[in-house]
Amino acid sequence: MGSYDIIVKTEEIRRRVQEGDFDSAQRIMDTMAMKKVKNIADLSLFADVYIHNKKYNEAIELLYKVYKKSKTRRTLYQLVEASIGRKNIDEAERYLSEYKELAPNDFSNYIFRYKLDKARKEPYIILIDSLKKLKSHTYMEKWAYELAKLYYKAGMEKECIQECSDIILWFGEGSYVEKAKILKAYYSGEVDKDEIIQNLKNRATSVVDTNDSEDKLKVDQAMVDHNDDVEDYYDDKSGSNDKKSNNEDIADDNAIGNISLQDQPVDQVLDELAESVAKEVDILMTSNQDSSADSWTDKEEEAEADYIVKSEEKNEEMERLDKLSKNLNVDIQQIFDNFLHVKSIQKQLVKSLELIMKKHTKSVQMIITGPPSSGKTTLAKGIAIFLNRTGKLKTSKMAKISAIKLNEIDITNMKEDLRNSCLVIENASELKKQTIEKLLELIRYFNGDIAVVFEENKKNMNRLFRECPKLMELFNNRIHLPVYTDEELLGFAYSYIRLQDYKIHPLALEVLRDGVNEIITNTKKEKRLESISKYVQSAMTSADLRTGKLLTKLVAEGRLSDLDVLSLLPEDFTYEITI
Repeated sequence: MGSYDIIVKTEEIRRRVQEGDFDSAQRIMDTMAMKKVKNIADLSLFADVYIHNKKYNEAIELLYKVYKKSKTRRTLYQLVEASIGRKNIDEAERYLSEYKELAPNDFSNYIFRYKLDKARKEPYIILIDSLKKLKSHTYMEKWAYELAKLYYKAGMEKECIQECSDIILWFGEGSYVEKAKILKAYYSGEVDKDEIIQNLKNRATSVVDTNDSEDKLKVDQAMVDHNDDVEDYYDDKSGSNDKKSNNEDIADDNAIGNISLQDQPVDQVLDELAESVAKEVDILMTSNQDSSADSWTDKEEEAEADYIVKSEEKNEEMERLDKLSKNLNVDIQQIFDNFLHVKSIQKQLVKSLELIMKKHTKSVQMIITGPPSSGKTTLAKGIAIFLNRTGKLKTSKMAKISAIKLNEIDITNMKEDLRNSCLVIENASELKKQTIEKLLELIRYFNGDIAVVFEENKKNMNRLFRECPKLMELFNNRIHLPVYTDEELLGFAYSYIRLQDYKIHPLALEVLRDGVNEIITNTKKEKRLESISKYVQSAMTSADLRTGKLLTKLVAEGRLSDLDVLSLLPEDFTYEITI
């Protein structure tokens, strides 16, 4: 295969991966001679495809080549993943040790630790400890449910029920929430395993009846291995008393595919149930589950970059923010760095924070308005962090729920679960009067131990005020996010780079500007921040690979100081912008 064919196929694979189509990417790779591929970035891409398709040995073979030239954070992450995948525990431990040196604060360390300890069949208490640490760092529904299952297996009834309750509260809907509800009901004695199995059978039959024989095979297989990270529980001999011999294929009325559900512990039965009850999630723990535009600052709490305003002159608003930071001993610029390059937001933010910190302000209720994907949830997350760091709330937890969903539940039954959290209500103008009354009752009940944030657009929010005037008095703290100018969108790119602890080389400034301008020209308004984020992230990945390649050479030559590790160069901005 000639070099031109390799280039063409590689770019097609890259496009398929960006679209999430790893199966067709694999089929293209199967037609290529991998030994002829020398480019480190391409090898890393192919390794990702292999890992995603569980071809771990092939991934390791490619990653060894990359590792010899480029010991970057990304390469080590892939090596840990692939080593765990092929159950080479000692190898995975070695690479994880190196990874932790480069990324000591990455929450992935807890996930890797859990997977390795599980492979070693460590006691439940050790596995639980890793996932509890992960939860304290960032709350993800998949691993929250894994923690609930561990509590179940360890016979920790109270902790299992509480974890299931947390999942139901913070994530609202989706396959993990459905499983948490059933596990909680089972542990509470509301249902038994036979009822759960019958539910699964009914759902599976319903799905099969609507498909032909070929689709039936797909459904049966999906019931068995739907989850990307499902791991084999059959070898776990220290689990629930419900478990019997799971290594036998038992053909009975309680079997789906080749798996006997009657002989499985409840948590495993629920894994089978999940595929058929999956729903769209609309309650989010936003430290992990922000919308695409609002996921802009996933690491804002770790960022230590200095604040740089686009204008070189200090203005009155920034001076007031600086003064507030010193008085409160809180780095406000770090918390809200994404937005401070937008002058109109500066002015509103300083007024909002000063209002929050006034002595007479007992409880915090505010409104964030703006067009779709303008960063409303990201700003709300910053508010939650600010409230926690200034002592207004005891935690920085944030629950996001749509007004329509809130209308369907009795929020007064969630009192203690919501205490000391920031409740963000999306599309607030859809709230019904009865729901508003319950919400106001909740605010009075907490007397300052909750913050409530409405998200809406200006027009709909003003309509809600006309329909319910009492809200206007209570929700008098308001920030409006504008339609961003081209320069402000470029500012978001700069702030994202700073938050990730990178710098941009002067020679790359024009390249970055051209790329952002191309996105602005060819992308819908609601997709621009997302596209800019991908564009910058691609450049940082490229810089990681480039830096790792040079590192070994410069160390050998004693010229490590010649390497500007964190700088993005023009050649790093190679991401193909798609419309």
